[in-house]
Amino acid sequence: MNYPDPVTGRRQALVSNVLKVFLAGGLLFWLGQSGGIRFEYLIVPAAKIPVLLAACMVVAVGMALAAPRYVVLLKGAGIDLSLKDSLRISAIMYFFTQCVLGAASGDVGRYFYTTRVTGHGAKVGAAIIVDRLVGIMGLFLFGGLGLAFNWTLVEHSGDLRLIAVPALGILCLLWLSALLGFVALARGRMAGFAVGLVFPVLAAFFSAYGDGFFAREVGPILLGAALVSLVAPLLAPELLENGFIYRKFFAGSKIGEKIGEVLSAILIYRSSVPAVLKIVGMTMLQHLTLIYSIYLFSQIQNLPVQPVFNEVFFAAPLSFLAGVIPAPAAGLGVNEAAFESLLFLGSGGSVSAGASIFLMYRIWNTLFSFSGLFFIVRAKK
Repeated sequence: MNYPDPVTGRRQALVSNVLKVFLAGGLLFWLGQSGGIRFEYLIVPAAKIPVLLAACMVVAVGMALAAPRYVVLLKGAGIDLSLKDSLRISAIMYFFTQCVLGAASGDVGRYFYTTRVTGHGAKVGAAIIVDRLVGIMGLFLFGGLGLAFNWTLVEHSGDLRLIAVPALGILCLLWLSALLGFVALARGRMAGFAVGLVFPVLAAFFSAYGDGFFAREVGPILLGAALVSLVAPLLAPELLENGFIYRKFFAGSKIGEKIGEVLSAILIYRSSVPAVLKIVGMTMLQHLTLIYSIYLFSQIQNLPVQPVFNEVFFAAPLSFLAGVIPAPAAGLGVNEAAFESLLFLGSGGSVSAGASIFLMYRIWNTLFSFSGLFFIVRAKK
């Protein structure tokens, strides 16, 4: 597939990075002024040090899971990489992500060092794109589950209900559209459409025979999302280079270039469905591990009120999704602001220092990511 490669100006990139820095700084300043981030909240009492060590261990395990996942990911694209090299490259990726300019720089670092080891280029880029897609889809799924599992909180909060019902529908629509689009590209339009028909039937059954507010209010939203998602397997092939939609609306544009990168990556994996499923499972485990680490960090801080796990599970996935917005140092400021707001809503207004919780998680995540600097220095020798 030969998609165009529009030129991006250096001035545009510079302005974008400067705006990201101001965004992060402004959000952190606001959180400090509003009381969401306070130094005394970050002090760990001596009695809580064992829990701190457990939380750090969980973070380390969650970060380390990126290495075996990356091995499976590359294998699905026909590239062999040892677990040792993957651990080294993943550490470098985390260093660039946490300490430079966010996920984009992490992917650039991962691409550079993987290409150096394997000698492949295009397939490595495709694997990284698929990794990001699977990660985002996992957050969509966990975001929806976080809303569903905490529906008692949602039901008794007018403000939260106003946000949660459409949010659940949007998350369902995005997740199903991505899934059915992948199936259509991998196995054809009719296969994607046939798989998609299962979900409206399930949603209709739930809406008709379910009990309570959740079934009455959410059932129709899920049914609508499932029906709209049936468009995805029909349209996805039209975004290919020879497709009508691509030729008519996106040819020669920056958006067209990005569409080409994503679809080319997906097509590489259309014969590696078992590998994709394994990657999905490992990604879910990694997400859950990191969410649990945030909960452990929340239990050792000097907060006025500490959240329960359900409240953290409600807020964390959606806060990670907020970090998808391009920002320096892996969503610095953006994640904290999102977690602050969502945890406040999810706890019924009782937990008001979510930014300090996420900041502590970020601090330890960043400290572990400095291991990548060691491998960068060794690679230069």
